[in-house]
Amino acid sequence: MRIAVDIRPLLDPQKTGVSLYALNLVRWLAKRGAHDYRLFCNSYGRPFPEEAPPEYINVRHCRTRWPNKALNACIAAFGHPRIDRMVGGAEVLYLPNLNFAAASCPTVVTVHDLSFRRYPEFFSPKQRILRRLIDTDSLLKKAAIVIAVSKHTKDDIIETYGIAEDRIRIVTPAVSGEFQPRDGKKIAAVRSKYGLPESFILYLGTLEPRKNVAGLIRAFEMAGTDTDLVIVGGKGWMYDHIFEAAARSPKRKRIHFLGYVDEWDKPALYCAASTLVYPSFYEGFGMPALEAMACGTPVIASHASSLGEVVGDAGLLINPANPEEIAWAIDNMLADAALRERCRTKGMERAADFSWEKGAQELEAAFSDAATY
Repeated sequence: MRIAVDIRPLLDPQKTGVSLYALNLVRWLAKRGAHDYRLFCNSYGRPFPEEAPPEYINVRHCRTRWPNKALNACIAAFGHPRIDRMVGGAEVLYLPNLNFAAASCPTVVTVHDLSFRRYPEFFSPKQRILRRLIDTDSLLKKAAIVIAVSKHTKDDIIETYGIAEDRIRIVTPAVSGEFQPRDGKKIAAVRSKYGLPESFILYLGTLEPRKNVAGLIRAFEMAGTDTDLVIVGGKGWMYDHIFEAAARSPKRKRIHFLGYVDEWDKPALYCAASTLVYPSFYEGFGMPALEAMACGTPVIASHASSLGEVVGDAGLLINPANPEEIAWAIDNMLADAALRERCRTKGMERAADFSWEKGAQELEAAFSDAATY
């Protein structure tokens, strides 16, 4: 069966959860070879994403010369061009993320979260307009199969859009083999590269309101520890208040912003940290928590939305709206060696339950179901 796969998420130069989900699943789909894949990308003015699987017996690159804005505008206004026709025909179109798309064949679409519906105040006016133009309601109701990355996201889809449960599958993210405990030499190299302190609390994720980084800074001020706070992640949107909170903080000299770091440095960065704190208000899944657990780093995470599914009893779950509770968790994690060791051991065991190969296998089953839709 021929599957058209929209790999436009790979055009993002800073790989985040959505683009890494698309990249890893596409690689495993190509490796398993159950179907023929046509990788679609309107890479006008840019090279085809180099991370994509190379052309092979069952993989073809389908590049178009459409400017991205023109393609999106035509799809939004006229429902054309059809992506399956642009790649020479396909039985199923797979969208690894919500995007402008039209097709003559059945579609399978992944939903990573519904933060834009649940918390529109966390998005800029431009982003809210873009979401309306994509018309998620129509996209999901027309889809043959909808993929959710967690049970929480599945429940959100049912409640928000009224999609029948039997049309929704759960395909969770996983972590690649690079995310594992690192030796002292690699940790020292990353510590030197980024000028990291000997002991630090780590936050890793995009800087945006939903992630509650300002709340973490407030909790860090209240915590009794003298450990530093290292904040890693690219600037998303509406992030000025985060830097303002850090600049006003009485502990500002111990707060470090690294920006976006190279993907290959992340495993050693996790391993260098005393603990990861991920106090997001809302997540569809929560990749940094899973990555940290795979590396043996103790995790403190929000009990909100999907993070409880990811972390389970392998870390400390906190109320993201309560800085005092976050501070309490930080102090306890750093002071209790037995707690850290328990979280380290259980976290690695839990992370091992997630598999990209299993996810690719579940997607292949969804494609077969969609073809009969």
